[in-house]
Amino acid sequence: MLELAICDDDIILCNWLEQKLLHYGKANDCQISVEIYYSAEQLLNRLEEESYDMLFLDICLEHENGIDIGTEIRKKNYGKELRITYISTYQEYAMKLFRIHPFDFLVKPIREEELFRVIGELRELLKERKKIFEYTDTKGIHKISYDKILYFYSLGKRVHIVTSEKEYEYRGKLKDVADITEEYFLLIHKSYLINMEHVEHYEYDNVVMKDKTRLSISKANRKKVRERLLQTEKKRL
Repeated sequence: MLELAICDDDIILCNWLEQKLLHYGKANDCQISVEIYYSAEQLLNRLEEESYDMLFLDICLEHENGIDIGTEIRKKNYGKELRITYISTYQEYAMKLFRIHPFDFLVKPIREEELFRVIGELRELLKERKKIFEYTDTKGIHKISYDKILYFYSLGKRVHIVTSEKEYEYRGKLKDVADITEEYFLLIHKSYLINMEHVEHYEYDNVVMKDKTRLSISKANRKKVRERLLQTEKKRL
């Protein structure tokens, strides 16, 4: 799901943006949620507890300056991953935004194709980032490419990551991993989460991974596993 926010005091523009973004989502099989804020105060308060994939921020709000708001967001830890697309009637503002690292800049009146281009680029960026799994242990933050991971398994309160070369582990929950990797990995059992691209052989109640490990499929998951693996196989053909 794409979680988007709009901060603009123009109610008509906000409604137009929301309608267009939701329309894009339906037309492109992409779940989109949109939150609207009519002031910087509302937005900044919400960012204390909520995160978004992108913020559409007007530079010229009635009582506030969008550039100052963007600077404030960047000063906060919660703003480091927030991508900001600025909106303005005046194109010359674009150069002033360099230090804030904007994602894009849209000039009013906003054209539908330009708005959709921005969302398309955001989806591509997030898709690429999702192909890297990150976990934290006592030594710090580690990253592993999805294509190197054969499967995950849980043992007690530890999650184990199995690759063709090595096995890693950290304290965590397998369900949390399944939630953030569901597009590429499949939960076949409460203890096993597999990379569908690394299944060598499939049977009704188990799968054999490329490292020759045989993993059991729970009875509750057998139908779902069969359907997902068939879909994966069709994509390869």
